[in-house]
Amino acid sequence: MDSFEEQQYLESKLRFDRGAVWLKLVNSKPQTKDYIKSIENKFCEIEDYGEKLLFWKNNNLSLFKLQYEFTIYNENNEEVNPVISLIPEHKTEKLQYLNFIIEECYEEYCNNPKKYNFETVPFEQLTKRFFESNVSREKFIRFEENSTKDRIKETGVSVDVYNYIKFKEREPNVFSDLNFIDVVIPTTLQYFAIELSYVYDYIKYLIFLKSQNKKEISVDEVFSENKTFNSTYDIPKLRNIQSLLEEENIIQKMNFEDFKLIFTETSLKEIKNKIVWLPLSTKGIDWDSLVIFLKNICGFSDTYLNNSTISLLTEKIGRCFEPENENETGFNYSNSIPRSIRRLKENNFKPNRTNKIYQKIEDIFSKIF
Repeated sequence: MDSFEEQQYLESKLRFDRGAVWLKLVNSKPQTKDYIKSIENKFCEIEDYGEKLLFWKNNNLSLFKLQYEFTIYNENNEEVNPVISLIPEHKTEKLQYLNFIIEECYEEYCNNPKKYNFETVPFEQLTKRFFESNVSREKFIRFEENSTKDRIKETGVSVDVYNYIKFKEREPNVFSDLNFIDVVIPTTLQYFAIELSYVYDYIKYLIFLKSQNKKEISVDEVFSENKTFNSTYDIPKLRNIQSLLEEENIIQKMNFEDFKLIFTETSLKEIKNKIVWLPLSTKGIDWDSLVIFLKNICGFSDTYLNNSTISLLTEKIGRCFEPENENETGFNYSNSIPRSIRRLKENNFKPNRTNKIYQKIEDIFSKIF
């Protein structure tokens, strides 16, 4: 019997008071009604949900407080209290919201460990120890899996968090598995993020351990890097996106099954045919348009893009894309990719409006519903 099914575990989970943590997060960034009123017009102009999430964060609003109220007076001088709302409306938005608040929550814990009684061993340190061990790999994996499960168990988080490992293996069904699809006000998403973030490093390490086998691998081959990109779009929409990209001469024509593998978290070993990225800039490959495309199709939040994930993206790009011209180098590794990502991030992912490829990509995704 797995330790997570033992009665001892079911009792121990009472030690993690997610309700108390939720209240701290909801109330962590109080704002006056006048302040909310001052930003309401800008917020209402935003159509993309990912940009709404970023606006919410950049304006110091709590991502766990999905509505803020402000005061206006109507023509009869009567007080009216409208709200601005961040409630995700459909599956794609819920996935964006969940990914965003997991990162936000983990960051909050790391920045305020005493406030949340947060202790962890960073994922990078755990994997470093794994590769430096002289113990046989099979034996060490068994030992590490058991000790990591015990660490998670001791925190008292719920069984659903441990089950996330299993759900990760068959995404994008995580919402149906966790019954998140029909949630109207996603407290369920928030509670899940609160618990998962509390043991985020250990969960990532367990997933990493599950990905290992007896063959020799490099220190950089962590679980998330062993798979292709994860699109927020379903299969029919991916087919439509591919067709539009080909029509606009952004990618070379290819079999849809090969295209689909690039965006459905498939093992990188299964990639036989890469996407040929056609746009060029005056300096060679048009990295900006490729980064904008990936951000659109994968629904990356701006906070997701940090030094670690930028390195991860650079590696994946080299494994999943290639240039039309064999003389064009840089897809396997190029400092131009990180520079492009950071530059675009600083500019809210809005390149120069004269970039015609950027506009074509924006138009393509505006047609996908």
